[in-house]
Amino acid sequence: MVQHFKIKPSLPLALGWIPYWNLLPLRHELERLVGPEVEFHRGHPAIVNRWLSEGKVALAPCSSVCLVKNSQLEIAFPLGIASSGSVGSVYLGFHHEETGVVDVIKQRQAMLREIFRQGTARSGGDVRRLASFVFKMAATLPPLPLDVAPPLTVTPASASSTHLARILYRLWFGEAAYEMRASSSSGLNTALSLRRPMELLIGDEALIRRASFRTVVDLGEAWRELTDLPFVFAVWQTSRQTMSPYWRERLFEAAELAQARMRVEPCHYVPDPMSVDVNGHPIDFATYWRGIQYRLGPQHFKGLALFLALTRCHQPDTVDDQAVVNIMRWESFAESMQPRA
Repeated sequence: MVQHFKIKPSLPLALGWIPYWNLLPLRHELERLVGPEVEFHRGHPAIVNRWLSEGKVALAPCSSVCLVKNSQLEIAFPLGIASSGSVGSVYLGFHHEETGVVDVIKQRQAMLREIFRQGTARSGGDVRRLASFVFKMAATLPPLPLDVAPPLTVTPASASSTHLARILYRLWFGEAAYEMRASSSSGLNTALSLRRPMELLIGDEALIRRASFRTVVDLGEAWRELTDLPFVFAVWQTSRQTMSPYWRERLFEAAELAQARMRVEPCHYVPDPMSVDVNGHPIDFATYWRGIQYRLGPQHFKGLALFLALTRCHQPDTVDDQAVVNIMRWESFAESMQPRA
């Protein structure tokens, strides 16, 4: 371990960085540990994903869905951004006149949870079989009138959250409603609708605007209700480059320090001056950071594999066939991390 730290890279590491509050504790620890050895290239998630694909950065916490959308990218370390339940900064926001839709979603969530439970028992741990079963059985649920489903607006800033929102929308309201209300990336369907859409909010904007919505559906919490698994929003990835042991040790040390400290000493990382929401109230970073995880364990990788398998079922034409092999490998990786008797 000590020898690793003596072998320092000759050039600063070009690190893709998402300047959201969920990574603020990790940035503090990285700057303290490595200082000028890292160059932070800041951009929203979709930009960072592109930079890594183009080779402009060597390492980044990229959207987890990139692992099946871009065959050039590989998991660098079992580190990322995840939550085991409510995440706070990824949600669907509903305005006053659409609050009845939330009751419909709650009812469908209960039905879908039973489908996931049955599928888990039948699949024998094969997430591809489970994903296929879920989509097949969701299509047999009692159909909803098409006008029940509101339009959905998503953000171009985040790939994983957008895919998760669209998968959940299709499971909640059915394929016909999805094709009519939520499949367009241009916003045309929303523009033609007289109804106010439910909006996907992510990152700092989600924390700032939370009070402007009558109610929200937290996507981390919705995922946990269905699967009993964490949701992995981002994973540290490389573009087929091997990271040196030096960087592995530094990243792990920074992540573990940040994850521990933001739970017991969150004030150490709180921005100065204090950040506030749309109503001028201070943002509760202590509560927010308690729901964020950087270190990924076996349950995280099971959740990741299931999300990627659902993505493949949802959009089979846009996912590389190599994803099937990769999902199996990631599942094996998760199993290998299980403590042995």
